[in-house]
Amino acid sequence: MRTGFTRRTDRLSPAEVESLRAMTPGHTVDHPDAWVAPILFASPHSGSIYPQAFRERALLGKAQLRRNEDMFVDRLIAAAVPAGAPRLCAHFPRCYVDVNRAPDDLPQSWSDRPIDPSARAQAGIGVVPTHIGDRAPIYRRIPSRADVEARIAALYHPYHAALQALIGQSCARFGQALLIDCHSMPGFAPMGSRRPDIVLGDRFGRACHADTLLQVRQVLQDAGFSVAVNYPYAGGYVTDHYGRPDSGIETLQIEINRDLYLNPVTLAPKRSYDDLAGRMAQVVQTLIDQRRPQAIAAQ
Repeated sequence: MRTGFTRRTDRLSPAEVESLRAMTPGHTVDHPDAWVAPILFASPHSGSIYPQAFRERALLGKAQLRRNEDMFVDRLIAAAVPAGAPRLCAHFPRCYVDVNRAPDDLPQSWSDRPIDPSARAQAGIGVVPTHIGDRAPIYRRIPSRADVEARIAALYHPYHAALQALIGQSCARFGQALLIDCHSMPGFAPMGSRRPDIVLGDRFGRACHADTLLQVRQVLQDAGFSVAVNYPYAGGYVTDHYGRPDSGIETLQIEINRDLYLNPVTLAPKRSYDDLAGRMAQVVQTLIDQRRPQAIAAQ
């Protein structure tokens, strides 16, 4: 672990217990009246409920922490539900638990068995981050192993159980599933160039069929978005872990450029938000319509 923290203990405090209890359940599944196509949408990083015990331990203020959120992405895909597809949303922030990491993506000091920590975990951006953004430390005093394990048990595993259940239900109902995992990205690259409106990530062809990627890209371009593929984001743990196109399960990560809709200083929606929301609603509707069994049969 990096220096600058006081020594941690392995005790879960009453405040931490109460925080987790108040956070449970940590996600919502919104079901359509009728599920019409083998497609589902997820927003794993739009959560904005910050437990009091966490905030008291944090070095960073809430505004700084919130810059790590995929703000408003859950709203931008809300049209999925009335259009006929389910939506899964996490309520907790990614700086508290990151469900787009492997459950054992932890430094050795937080594991009760020998592990080979990933570079992300060693840098403090694993499943329970200790750093965000430009590697700014989150905590005055890092969480105990008991706290980390409790967060993963109470929030991480139930989220993935819900996601796995939706994928299974889609396969049982339609024989296949397409998960659209929805995120946002900073508007500009570190060197200052503006990123495309949308980046699609399919783990370089491993997570979905090529024709699915092309179809989604075309829908987005028809809606007026500039689209890149796999750079700088090729998809995270969710995309890689669940994408099994040869078994009928496809995953595709969508990164939406925050410069399209978010004021980076006030964190409030820009005037352009309503236009973006309308275009995204049309994109979501079109993707669902294209995946209807009768539409697939006609292709």
